[in-house]
Amino acid sequence: MVPPTPPPAPRRPRPVVHVHVGAAKSGTTYVQNILWLNRDRLREAGVLYPGRDVAAHVRAAFDLRRAFFPGASDPMVPGAWPELLAEVRDWPGTSIISQELFAPARPGHIERALADLDFAEVHVVFTVRDLARQIPAHWQEDVKNRFTTDFTEFVAQIKRADWQDHHIARLFWGLQDPVAVLERWGAALPPERVHVVTLPRPGAPRDLLWRRFCAATGLDPEVCDPSASFGNPSLGLAETQFLLRVNQALDGRVGWHVYNEEVKHFLAQDTLTRRPDPEKITLPAEELPWTVEWAERTVAELRAASYTVHGDLAELVPEPAPGDPAGARHPDDPRWPEMADVGMETIATLLGRLRAREARSATVPGADLPLDERVGGLAEDLAELLDRTGRMAHDAAPLPRRTVREVTERYPETSRLLRAAYRRVQAKVNDK
Repeated sequence: MVPPTPPPAPRRPRPVVHVHVGAAKSGTTYVQNILWLNRDRLREAGVLYPGRDVAAHVRAAFDLRRAFFPGASDPMVPGAWPELLAEVRDWPGTSIISQELFAPARPGHIERALADLDFAEVHVVFTVRDLARQIPAHWQEDVKNRFTTDFTEFVAQIKRADWQDHHIARLFWGLQDPVAVLERWGAALPPERVHVVTLPRPGAPRDLLWRRFCAATGLDPEVCDPSASFGNPSLGLAETQFLLRVNQALDGRVGWHVYNEEVKHFLAQDTLTRRPDPEKITLPAEELPWTVEWAERTVAELRAASYTVHGDLAELVPEPAPGDPAGARHPDDPRWPEMADVGMETIATLLGRLRAREARSATVPGADLPLDERVGGLAEDLAELLDRTGRMAHDAAPLPRRTVREVTERYPETSRLLRAAYRRVQAKVNDK
């Protein structure tokens, strides 16, 4: 008697990956911090927020797009997307990837991302806020990133019919236009897997955006504690005007890495955003009509696309700012007394930072030695290190040679800089 054929084993459900692609200044930092600070709770609930550190998703976005800040590089960016992807691939449940720098990805980048994620059911999430609030927020964010364009010119560029020919406008709409971003990211997905999350109007409960994001990603909002999260607060008007003039005075003479650490993060985000009672930057009343027209057209196109909406698309239509529009000052009208106050606080803060660094430097062994002796010691240590690694490579070939070749191919700029640094140190030694 032939034994009955056993029933087929139940198919394992495909994991789900939610890719949150923006928009910038739409509560993304707030959401990302909740996810990062609660990643252990999320894992217990079967949800992965991947990454070895809080900047992993930023590096992955740059790596996928083969992009970075102009005039700068980061050796940790190459390979960051496959690294994040490997962590997601190994997770059996739901994963969330979140970074607004995915928004401007070109179709070829998106095709690669979706092909890399073909093992999962992919959903795309886009959080979006009304344009009247986004324009001032985006402008001050550009100023925090070394831009020197005043508000009038910024708005003039994004309003142009030929905005594609203008760098600032391309950056803005590439990050902010939900129709264009979702047409690219959602082209190969059914509309029910493309999620639009609208930001609530001012005065709504603080956690409403989080609850809407959870609805889009299938999370239980009670799994996470959002109370410890923080957003990416915008600079006040006087603070932005001051920083804009700092950027104009620097005129690009400070490299990106120094600017990013000392000006953007320490001065702008850690110091100036904490000043009491900042004056909010608001869109001038004369700019409201075109933003309303743009929003109504955008709402109609999003509805026609049949995406899954969490919130109310009507929230994307700007409303007049509270107060007397006629009495509101233009963002380019200088606040000289307020800027002077910002400047004094900036000088005091930077001097305090310099003093703290000098105090730390004094505790480093050998700090009291003359500079020539320290350079000579470094040269000797470097020469010994190179000699030892050379002997190890000779004794253990071919593995080290293969490793060196792989490192050189992956980080050619870093390898070039190290070789150049060694030649400079060796030249100092030979000159003595």
